Amino acid sequence: MLSVFRPLLPVAAMAALSFSFAIQAAKAIPISVTNAGFEDVSGQSTFNEFTFGTPTGWNLHDPNGIIPDTDVYTGTLLPNGTDFFNSVAPEGDRVALLFNRSRRDEGEYGYVQTLSNTLQANTRCTLSVAVGNIASRNAESCEFFDLSGFPGYRIDLLAGGDVIAQDLNSLVIAEGEFLT
Repeated sequence: MLSVFRPLLPVAAMAALSFSFAIQAAKAIPISVTNAGFEDVSGQSTFNEFTFGTPTGWNLHDPNGIIPDTDVYTGTLLPNGTDFFNSVAPEGDRVALLFNRSRRDEGEYGYVQTLSNTLQANTRCTLSVAVGNIASRNAESCEFFDLSGFPGYRIDLLAGGDVIAQDLNSLVIAEGEFLT
């Protein structure tokens, strides 16, 4: 069993994630990640460029019970290259978001997805994730969001419950930008 796990630190900021994943043995074999580009927003409520609710195909990782809270939101964002990000989404049209206005520094939370693929011994896996540092700006509703102070991120790739690869905040991402 293969898990893709991404808790994000809880500060008033959003992170954008997109996937490309392949097992490389003699040749690359893609592994399907449900709603990898966060395009399926069924079951979520929409408000301007945002949707609210856990993205389809994903589950929450929330060991500290931060969600639900009246000022902590999960969902997606439709970056247009002007509001919040200087470019559009790295894959598709949407990015995942985690927004925390009130419960900073109370622990990590994020999205997790368990895949059905089984890894074979001596197999090389490649996981690419684009992470965004959202900029402070006005939403389409004209409400200003102060999103300064990027909280950082953590991306884990697990196999059988064991972390086989991890990126713990190694990128320095300018406000309004994505890095892979």
